[in-house]
Amino acid sequence: MEEQGFQGWSNRETWCANLWIENEQGLSEIVADYARQELEGHDEGEEINPYHLGEVIRDFIENQVLTYSEVKGSEQVFTMLTDIGSLYRVNWGEMAKYYLDVVRENTALADLMGGEVV
Repeated sequence: MEEQGFQGWSNRETWCANLWIENEQGLSEIVADYARQELEGHDEGEEINPYHLGEVIRDFIENQVLTYSEVKGSEQVFTMLTDIGSLYRVNWGEMAKYYLDVVRENTALADLMGGEVV
């Protein structure tokens, strides 16, 4: 069976996980900060493999956001987990590439405007 894309993402689970992260300012800022740190660890123009960042994001979501105590104690976190469905199917590398691109774009925009763009 061939995998189908969903809303511009490789599958529904990746799209949904990203949607939750994007819509929660705190999560979005943390993931963007991980991407910033990844970019700062490389020379300008150096190719970055998004796999490492994808694993960092996956670890953060699975081990800090979606822990049993968080899911049990928060209807919103429980809803996030049930909306996403299978975390196994989330393409964390694709999400990492997206956040690396977002941070690069925001950095370029900030340079053009002479200030910080969040």
